[in-house]
Amino acid sequence: MKKIFSYLLLATVAMFSIQVSAAKPKKEKAPYVWDWDGTRTGNQTFDTYLDDVTKIWNEIEVYEKTFAKFTYHVDTMAYNNKYYLLAYMTDSAGNIVTRSQVNWQVYHSVLSATNIVLDATTASLSTATATLELPNLGLNAFTYAKYIKGGPMVIAKGMKEIGAIAKVNKANARSWKAMKTAAVDPATFGCFDEETVKAMNKCCFFKEVVETDPEYTAIESVQATKTPEELKAEADRIGNTFAEATILPEDKNQSLDDESFDELDTEETEAA
Repeated sequence: MKKIFSYLLLATVAMFSIQVSAAKPKKEKAPYVWDWDGTRTGNQTFDTYLDDVTKIWNEIEVYEKTFAKFTYHVDTMAYNNKYYLLAYMTDSAGNIVTRSQVNWQVYHSVLSATNIVLDATTASLSTATATLELPNLGLNAFTYAKYIKGGPMVIAKGMKEIGAIAKVNKANARSWKAMKTAAVDPATFGCFDEETVKAMNKCCFFKEVVETDPEYTAIESVQATKTPEELKAEADRIGNTFAEATILPEDKNQSLDDESFDELDTEETEAA
């Protein structure tokens, strides 16, 4: 009996241990850090690879520090039997960003990201060659082997993570330019006060949605069912968004006026 009890106790402890282990959250893996100090091997092929990966690493660091994460917002509004799209952007804290900041952000972030992706793509083709050179480093092979392992991680970050950001920003750039081209002055609505209109013209674009637009049917199916009271409440909510929101102060070094932005062809920044 005593032996049976001992087995049951051990089984219970084992089961408890398994449950505790399963419940214990996994420790997040620390992000990889490229730590080459610039010491060269003397092997030109290998050193060129180290230089290329270091360049990508530095470009990524600059990119992440320079470009904030802006969120693109699109709202809809019905007024006087017409339908409109409203576009604006906010920073990570939810502050509304001015149009000149958006212009600078979407253009330069796409351009920078595209260059990183191109550099990473080129470097990826050199990984195999650099790996073959590792035995030729002699005793230094043990020291530099970790960079052959770490290089592809840096390259993948440039191609995948930065590449994904570039795709989002390219889409935002196209949408933003389309909104600007067809922009309607919110003052013509007559439902926003002067200060709200001023804020809107600084931070957003209104565009009328016509029957030939692909989104017209979907917007009409929603907006046409709303009562006049609901439509007014919707317009008031949109107005209050800009009347009460914090507008991020502009950085003169990171702003671009609408006219200059129009002259820049974001389509030329398409990555290969």
